[in-house]
Amino acid sequence: MPSAARAPFLDVARGLAIALVVLHHSVIFLDAGALLDVRWRVVNDELVVLRMPLFFAVSGALAASAARRSWRWLARHRLVLLVWLFVTWSLLRFAWFSVVPQTLNAAETATLRPLLLSPLLPVTGLWYLYALALFTVLARAAGRAAPLLLVPAAAVSLAATVPGWIAPNYAWTQMSRCFVFFLLGWCLRRVLLERFGRLPGPAAWALVATAVAGLVVHGSTDGRSPWLRLAVSLAAIGGGLAAALLLSRAAPARPVAAGLGWLGRRTLPVFLVHELVVGLLTALALAAGAGRHPAWPPLWAAVALTTALLVHRLARRAGLGVLYDSPHPPPRRPASGPAQGPAGAAAAGLGSPGAALAGGDGRRDGPVVGGGPGPGGAGVPGAPGGRDDGARAGLR
Repeated sequence: MPSAARAPFLDVARGLAIALVVLHHSVIFLDAGALLDVRWRVVNDELVVLRMPLFFAVSGALAASAARRSWRWLARHRLVLLVWLFVTWSLLRFAWFSVVPQTLNAAETATLRPLLLSPLLPVTGLWYLYALALFTVLARAAGRAAPLLLVPAAAVSLAATVPGWIAPNYAWTQMSRCFVFFLLGWCLRRVLLERFGRLPGPAAWALVATAVAGLVVHGSTDGRSPWLRLAVSLAAIGGGLAAALLLSRAAPARPVAAGLGWLGRRTLPVFLVHELVVGLLTALALAAGAGRHPAWPPLWAAVALTTALLVHRLARRAGLGVLYDSPHPPPRRPASGPAQGPAGAAAAGLGSPGAALAGGDGRRDGPVVGGGPGPGGAGVPGAPGGRDDGARAGLR
């Protein structure tokens, strides 16, 4: 595989994960507004073992190149961006839901207290950015010993699933549950980039079948067993990645794979904006006196996805790209190939909003700057020109 080759199935998996996240928020906003067909609640509850575990596993794999970077590089290229996005969109979200009636969590904007405490106690869907920064720092600090953290991280995940788990709030409970999945992707980066893409078809189908069987078993129980939930989540990650791989290979499914891959490279604008759209749609439906309908969740999700991408495009054209990027991005390193400045790189489609969100773009690494080998062992041969593979890949 060429050193600059992508792992397209990771984009497909990431596209699937962000679509499930948008659907999840559509369901819970509608449920809070008493507009949800109860059958969707059952579906949404079962997808809990796939949605965020898969998203964090892919995020960990794509962020793991930071293991071979200096702390200065990590701060400038990843952490500053994540902090900027968290603060900026926390303020925008507070302003938005101060005007749009909030069906899910009215206390979010009732006072300034939740906003002021958000650096320690995130209370919105933006907790993912908070978690991504924290998880990256923890995994990078562990260095070569990162795989040794898998056992204690799994133990914390199990404990956080037990009723009565004591955590500061919902976001910290979710972070306690999900760190093990991020760390798993971090430690298996090389395996995913170099070997998983060559997985034989029968083996991929076996992983999908195992994941489906796990979801069926999980659905037939009360869902309270921490061990079962963790096991099914691990199986679901494998099945989700295998399904993405099969979609990427099968000719009849290639349009679906292409669409999910396209979405997977644009997860950042979707992630940042979709809840604002879902909240507005729910408020408008309540004001119009709408009733329950099974079509609402997928409709809400489709409108939120489309609107978020449109808002991103319009913001870029209006010179508001700073809403999706840090105000002072570090300079790009020149490529050894055809000359391309930032504008040229964006026009050529290099990088993606999804890269900024998940910590990488599915490419193999360029030459390293400080640090030691990544958690997979020796470094992967560098891409020509040492192109940055993380948040600085550029936004479209």
